[in-house]
Amino acid sequence: MAQPLNPDGTPVTLDGVVLSTPGLSGQAEVLPAGGPGLRAREGSADELTRAVASAGFMEQLTVEISGHTEVGLVAGARAGAAPDITLSVPSPGRSFAQVLLYTAEDGSQSWHLPAEPQGPDDARPLTYSIPRAVVATPSEPGYRGLVWTIGRKLLKVLAFPLLERGTAIVAEQLATRWEAGHRPYLLRAFTPDDYTDPEGRGLDAEDWAQLSQGPALLFLHGTFSRSDLAFRALPRATFSQLHDLYQGRVLAFDHPTLSADPSANAREFLSRLPATATLNLDVIAHSRGGLVGREIAATLQHNIGVRRLVMVATPNAGTVLADAKHWGAYVDRMTNLLQFVPGNPVTDTLDAVLTVLKHLALGAVKGLDGLTSMDPAGEYLARGLNLKTVSAGTTLHAVASDYDPPEHSPLRRVSRNGVTDLVFGSEGNDLVVPTRGVHHLADVPGFPVAGPLLLEPHAGVEHTRYFDDPAVGERLLSWLRA
Repeated sequence: MAQPLNPDGTPVTLDGVVLSTPGLSGQAEVLPAGGPGLRAREGSADELTRAVASAGFMEQLTVEISGHTEVGLVAGARAGAAPDITLSVPSPGRSFAQVLLYTAEDGSQSWHLPAEPQGPDDARPLTYSIPRAVVATPSEPGYRGLVWTIGRKLLKVLAFPLLERGTAIVAEQLATRWEAGHRPYLLRAFTPDDYTDPEGRGLDAEDWAQLSQGPALLFLHGTFSRSDLAFRALPRATFSQLHDLYQGRVLAFDHPTLSADPSANAREFLSRLPATATLNLDVIAHSRGGLVGREIAATLQHNIGVRRLVMVATPNAGTVLADAKHWGAYVDRMTNLLQFVPGNPVTDTLDAVLTVLKHLALGAVKGLDGLTSMDPAGEYLARGLNLKTVSAGTTLHAVASDYDPPEHSPLRRVSRNGVTDLVFGSEGNDLVVPTRGVHHLADVPGFPVAGPLLLEPHAGVEHTRYFDDPAVGERLLSWLRA
């Protein structure tokens, strides 16, 4: 049953939950997990439910705040403008960890950890602090995301197990174990009939013989992704033209992106080439895949060469989102990109994002070498890849975007403070990777990249949606036909 909130901050207790909302009037109600009509009442899309379950999270309860208004706070004020909402909930129990998913009135979402670290045997209630602001609800249907809680706030508490088959999970190995089952290495065929198929077909002896008969095209995906997910937005007509251009000699490389760094990915790629194969490659790479492509292009192995490397949104200068102190912002940003940009593969990608959230919840910084490899101040870029020289026969191309979310979209509210990006400041970016860092590096062999395709804000291209932009398809064909 709903209870009124106390704007003076006096805690309200309901069904074992303690809620304090200084400066906020309205009412609150606890919705038990699995209760009748819960999904309809929350307005949760099936994709969110499947992704959360796939990542191993179990819902405990949801607190709904409705009919609310701010007392003494201008609507839309950012976090820090007023006291936070404070929520104390029961412990998830022994051998479980807990997180909270906050959905604002416009459907935007953010993940929160308990105010104090949680121990495996700690039975004390856990407390969360959630930014307080009244958010304008967009009327445009295009902004509807995974949860459409029009005019309401939802505080969803979830838990995940710390035991697997009775054995304690090692926090630093979470990503390694998850990727072994969900993002294994695979060199796969890539044709107009199967490039969007999650069940990729491995290459056989006949394929390798064909690939060795002339220039071949290799696709490399980015963080959290697979080949079928990263390039599914590429129009079939464009893909077919590329496939014909290489007379069917097209392949893709699925690889883990969280637990292994790009040099490890490249070594694995090279180790999987048959001794009889000779590859003369052109490469189309998205995001972090471009770093893998640069590693391959720097190899001196006699049976492989890279003619052209097209780096689309590649963090050659890194991205501050890969700095451990920004991982929370990275998880939030990807969650909102996946839900508010149409056509994104939510279920197959969000569970990878939530694997990083588990590391955060357990304080496990180690075990994410693939993520930290993109840290601008990290060892991998500064003292590793950016000291290497690509082959003299390799031509580099680059595509980058400066994305500005629509004026009234939830993406703009959660990523901007006025015109300034909350993570990147005044630096142009596609919400994940800085624009300039894709094509311009100082004192790095092969850079700056000549003649990059730079997509202006009016193009509306953010990090996950490059390949359905007509200008990108046209430029890919132009570069690779040259």
